[in-house]
Amino acid sequence: MASLTTDGISTTLGQYSGITADDIEGLLQSSAAYQNKTNAQNKITTIQSQENAWSAINTQLTLFQSKVDALESDDTYQTKTATSSNSAVATISGTTDAAEDSYSLIVKQLATATQITGDAVNVTSTKTALGISGTLTLTSPDADANGNQQTYTIDVDKTDTLKSIAQKINNLTDDTTTDGKSTQGSHIKASLIGNHMVLTSTTQGAKTIGISGNIAENIGLGSSVVNDKTKNIEGKNSDFVLDGMEFTKDTNNVSDVVDGTTFALNSVSDSPVNLSLSNDTSKIVTAVQGMVSSYNSLMKTISGYLDVGDPTSSNNTTGALVGDNQLISLQSKLSNLASSITVSGTSMTANSVGISFTDRYGTLGVDTDKLQAAIKNDANAVKNFFYTANKSASGAVTLSSSGYSTDLDKLINQYLSGSIGGQSVIDIKNSGYQQQVKDLNSQIKQFDDTLEMQKEQYIQTFTQLDNAIMEGESQLSYFTNSTSTSSSSSK
Repeated sequence: MASLTTDGISTTLGQYSGITADDIEGLLQSSAAYQNKTNAQNKITTIQSQENAWSAINTQLTLFQSKVDALESDDTYQTKTATSSNSAVATISGTTDAAEDSYSLIVKQLATATQITGDAVNVTSTKTALGISGTLTLTSPDADANGNQQTYTIDVDKTDTLKSIAQKINNLTDDTTTDGKSTQGSHIKASLIGNHMVLTSTTQGAKTIGISGNIAENIGLGSSVVNDKTKNIEGKNSDFVLDGMEFTKDTNNVSDVVDGTTFALNSVSDSPVNLSLSNDTSKIVTAVQGMVSSYNSLMKTISGYLDVGDPTSSNNTTGALVGDNQLISLQSKLSNLASSITVSGTSMTANSVGISFTDRYGTLGVDTDKLQAAIKNDANAVKNFFYTANKSASGAVTLSSSGYSTDLDKLINQYLSGSIGGQSVIDIKNSGYQQQVKDLNSQIKQFDDTLEMQKEQYIQTFTQLDNAIMEGESQLSYFTNSTSTSSSSSK
């Protein structure tokens, strides 16, 4: 049995015609189908290079965004160095609004939270259904923005357990924000110790938690508990003396006595603690330098992918994304924002804080002396230039923001893969590349099918030719042998 070549062609092919597997391969490579397949494969290689380029840009954008986000962190603008002679008793911190100053502080009493410990409930487990139904109404220890005490009602049915009731209470604890509207939570947290329901205020100070409802008694929170001072322990306000003036507050983190300054009370002490704040510009300078450095790396990467090389050279090499309008647009917008003349809501400019181009190639630089001078002149104005936010009443949710970093963030999110709010430019690019590759692979399969058919035709044709030549040679040999025999007999 004849063996086969790596192309699936019999090794006996061409033993008469001289046509080999290499000859058939040469014929196939000169066909239109082969050229079309090669062109499709080259297009896939090009597309994959473009996809890889956008992936690299996505990585650089992600890093750049992290540096931009550092300019939106409150921690960046804690521009004061704080000292305490006894941090176990009290510490101090300051924002850009805080003045350089020193203080003497005596902590007479710490603020505590109100806590109610219920009577034991006669159940085998906190997961045992109580078989009761009705309501439990809690009055928040904190007044709302209008000074009114808010009540929160929990519906209880017969399948509820101590554990599920505690969870229902905790579902109402925190402040929430929906569609930009802030809603105050109950500020009451429930926990279970054995079969005892324990209610604790999440804020400190001399406050009360109100309890009513027809199931209160069933879960150990009846009037006898509410009126028992050993089980209903009201919180206390903090009491301290600052520079000779006595204050009482409902918190141990006091931020409404000195502008931009927070005093953290940690323990009681009869001896005064010396606290001070002094200017420190290192965090914001480091953040701005990090952003500028990352910007330059990103723009260098973009320029490389858009590089047209030397068009006059016969072996010119170009960037993977030459002529890509989306990338050209990103490059232009980043350049414009980086050197932004104005930012909405502030009279400062990028140049005001020392950010400007340092050469004709668009390299961004930071004049740290100019930045530090701007911070010293008006630290809060510098902060607002980079970032200012409108937050919910609780301060936990940012409702809107503006500034230099916000503008950059918005642009980055338009491009960055996986960004919230619909498909980004890179997401759309990747989808398009993947569809193109899929279509080209489908075409390649069709070209392969065509080439396979052509190969079979060539094999069939040249096999027939081999057979014809073999038959001819056989007949010639027979004729020659017959002629020789006849000549011998006639002699």
